Amino acid sequence: MTPELIAIFALGISILAFLWNIQRDIAMLHRDHTDLRERMSRLEGLFEGFTQSKSTRSLSNS
Repeated sequence: MTPELIAIFALGISILAFLWNIQRDIAMLHRDHTDLRERMSRLEGLFEGFTQSKSTRSLSNS
């Protein structure tokens, strides 16, 4: 094998390792984004319930 061929193989392997790492990071970000979306939905539901119970309480006091 010539040094040029070894360099081409080494470069190809390093590019594949880099792309695999990027793909893993993107998958991790996607998972974190999904978790955050679920948590935000839960908080929105809690706020909606709080504001509705507060408005019904103020109507019943009148």
